[in-house]
Amino acid sequence: MGRNANGEVSGLTPAYEIVGRGPELVLIPGTFADRRTWSRVLGRLSARFRCLLLDPRGTNETADPGTAFTADDLAADVASAMDAAGFERAHVVGHSLGASVAIILASRRPDRVRSLVACSPSVATDAYLNAVFELWSALSDSKLPDHAVNLGLILNAFGRGAFENGTVRAIVDEMDRHPIARATIKRYIECDRGLDLNPVMRNVDASTLVVVGSEDALTGVEQARAVGASVPGARLEVIEGAGHGPHLETPMTFARIVMSFLLS
Repeated sequence: MGRNANGEVSGLTPAYEIVGRGPELVLIPGTFADRRTWSRVLGRLSARFRCLLLDPRGTNETADPGTAFTADDLAADVASAMDAAGFERAHVVGHSLGASVAIILASRRPDRVRSLVACSPSVATDAYLNAVFELWSALSDSKLPDHAVNLGLILNAFGRGAFENGTVRAIVDEMDRHPIARATIKRYIECDRGLDLNPVMRNVDASTLVVVGSEDALTGVEQARAVGASVPGARLEVIEGAGHGPHLETPMTFARIVMSFLLS
């Protein structure tokens, strides 16, 4: 990572695509995810918005440069993708780590963010998340097959309904077909472990919606409440029956809430 003439972190340009027409909307995936994570809501969003979808470093079509990175670096990557796509100022929706990246982008570059949706965010690592990261790290160091590792990485990221209706099975099958390199997994773990939004949340002046599933067993409802309480004027929506991935588990409800907010 380098810095530009203003001393700001300059990001790499991730692989991206643009879908739809209308006001510009950037969709930022969470840990271990790529642009395909939005597939269940993209049809509804792209009917009203020109959507920029991207693959964060080390996922899908974007290479891992092989060095450690932070959420600030990922925010610089998003800004670089916006530059490449000609998105001067856009609505921004982020999930999980992507929600934190969106908050950082809105704080550091308020000129780029029209409004903000933070889905399943966390403020900082707590004791529970530290335990999760230790487990993820052990999985990435193990000789277990990719299927077992992938299942372990997402086991607590969904509500029980997503296991019953086949959502989790489909996601793990896709991860099995396109496994993330173990070294990249470890870099994401360290990125998540070092996350702390406390220095930046108060600086966000974009209109903000925080969305969380009532059954979120990963970052949890209370972390989302803390984000909602710390970002000035933010609104909190809890989606009943959803876990950490409402855009995958309850896509119609998620899209309705997000579109209502963005179009208001």
